[in-house]
Amino acid sequence: MTLRVFASAWGNATHWGSLGRLLDGLKSKGFAGLEASLSDLGEDADARAETAKQAQDRSLELIVGLYSHWTDYEGGWSPADPAHHLDQLQRQVDACAALDATHINVHAGCDSWHEDVSTQFFEDAQRIVPANASFETHRGRPLGHAFQCRRILDAVPGLRLTADPSHWHLVHERMAPRFLDGHVDAIAARVDHVHCRIGNTQRPQLAAPFAAEAAESIDWHLAFWRRCWDAGARTACVEYGPAPYQTTGDFRGLWLQNCAAKGHIEAVFAAWGEEPSPNLAAARCLGGAG
Repeated sequence: MTLRVFASAWGNATHWGSLGRLLDGLKSKGFAGLEASLSDLGEDADARAETAKQAQDRSLELIVGLYSHWTDYEGGWSPADPAHHLDQLQRQVDACAALDATHINVHAGCDSWHEDVSTQFFEDAQRIVPANASFETHRGRPLGHAFQCRRILDAVPGLRLTADPSHWHLVHERMAPRFLDGHVDAIAARVDHVHCRIGNTQRPQLAAPFAAEAAESIDWHLAFWRRCWDAGARTACVEYGPAPYQTTGDFRGLWLQNCAAKGHIEAVFAAWGEEPSPNLAAARCLGGAG
């Protein structure tokens, strides 16, 4: 039983200077592959196909990030209706089809929509994306609000998640919203892919996530990951990114942090495999005060 750990092109490609060199770095450090958006992979279909071939030549997998709007979170946000989002999502799904992606991570919808609109949108979006796709719990999206995410999951039974709770911590300014207490297993059962980035209530990622002063954050995330693993999730992306997520522009340090995060998550996964049931202390971390 293995956990396949990916690294993001975000920030790491800058450190290595090219995608080819980044792929070599991923191979040398034992990553399962690269998680990247379409624009990260290349400016057109031919360039993206070449990147996919380079990954395949190194026996690396690809997880491709797709966007229904506000692509790559670059430039200013602008409002758009669900029809526009669905149209762009369809075009991105079509562009991804030739890349033989192991998984597809979808950034979809808008947090300004009424909840009924969001629910209908995800019902429609599910019919567009392939079976190996899941929707990220990212800020700026309907699923980036934990309470609303839970209600949408109830309303759209087939919806699958890429879980990145660092966004929930910031939105709610607490590590474990009360709604998680008693509902964690139901949420974890919908998770296919995990972004294993340790953050807290004020930052999406910690510059020193494994330091003693980060113990509360580590414990919370460890308990959550274990619930996802109990439910069958077997891919993860460490995804520590550059400024403004990181406080400096030190891209070499960012790469080393992602490598350290890979070692950490593989170690805790191995320990979980030896003792599959989370202990009571870890379970309590998920039901903390709201």
